[in-house]
Amino acid sequence: MKPEKIREDFPIFDERPELAYLDNAATSQKPESVIDAVENFYRENNSNIGRGLYELANDATQAYKDARSKVAGFINADSDEVIFVRNTTEAENLLASSLDFEGGIVLSKMAHHSEQLPWRRKADEEDKNIEYLGTENGKISIKSAKDKIDEDTGLVAISHISNVFGAENPVEEIIEIAHDNDALVVLDAAQSAPHRPLDVKDIDADFVAFSGHKMLGPSGTGVLYGKKELLQDMRPYQVGGGMINSVEHDEVKYADAPERFEAGTPNVAGAVGLAAAVEYLEDIGMENVSAHSKKLAEKMIGGLEEIEGIDVISPEGANLVSFTCEYAHPHDVAEVLNQHGVAVRAGHHCAQPQMVELDVNGATRASPYIYNTEEDVEKFLESVREASEIFNAT
Repeated sequence: MKPEKIREDFPIFDERPELAYLDNAATSQKPESVIDAVENFYRENNSNIGRGLYELANDATQAYKDARSKVAGFINADSDEVIFVRNTTEAENLLASSLDFEGGIVLSKMAHHSEQLPWRRKADEEDKNIEYLGTENGKISIKSAKDKIDEDTGLVAISHISNVFGAENPVEEIIEIAHDNDALVVLDAAQSAPHRPLDVKDIDADFVAFSGHKMLGPSGTGVLYGKKELLQDMRPYQVGGGMINSVEHDEVKYADAPERFEAGTPNVAGAVGLAAAVEYLEDIGMENVSAHSKKLAEKMIGGLEEIEGIDVISPEGANLVSFTCEYAHPHDVAEVLNQHGVAVRAGHHCAQPQMVELDVNGATRASPYIYNTEEDVEKFLESVREASEIFNAT
């Protein structure tokens, strides 16, 4: 990993050379290759897909198929198990709308609201019971999973890596517990897919969702993986053009997955851009990506623990750092950092139940990625020291 060299591939740092961008858990910056892929599609191959018989339409259709194949390979899935969506949020809503199952729902208190709310609404609409898994040292508690997941559980929805703590949850054990009780598992990989190798066959979750914009891809792109036998039994999320085999006055025959879940004209250019992002990350190597993020996060944690009034809530081994300041609200800390060219996130991070469990009114979060350097970390730590001194003095 040579982040200084990688940084040269990202035009935003030409425009803002002093920026220490540490809000990558919210969204990542885009390399030139991704921007070029989207632009070149519109310049050279733009057409609707799937129906045109002319050369341009065929080229656009092939580009879309190639993008699906590239993304499928990235997670070790088959192409017909990969559905393109707008983001993780849409993937969770698609599943909650289309998936039928008996039994209750188990969520986690650390879950992002987009992971929680679609299932909470389904529970309300279908009178399903909901249980919540507790948190222990920044990870989902295995003891809680053993207590809450039982023969009455129909579905378990969990985060692979929390966007609050940045620690990898013991998902393999939780998935095994769920499957032993014949429950389905939905894995939110929004924070893991950008940072570590993700093999859906090995991890054995029934569904996996992640967003393209957090892993160098364009906004409005995301992926829902599902085991093909489960996808085939699900009703369509939306209906319209492109997702049918035939329409008659008295009968509609829907296409097989994944097309049956992609009604209307898809974001073809976005899919092409996401494929370019996958290629960029594969060239670096996901093991290298993971090691780099954890290395910088470890340096941040070590530095923060030396600053008076700072309480780090991310555990050892996390790939991001969330912390509170005894003397100031997270928003105030983030604003001081902003004045020094350091971009971080502050608030409840769309995980209010987790903040209630922690008994805090929010946290400041710094999340590094491939283009962040040790100089960015030093700039971040220096700014936090200044913020602590400012608010302690007042």
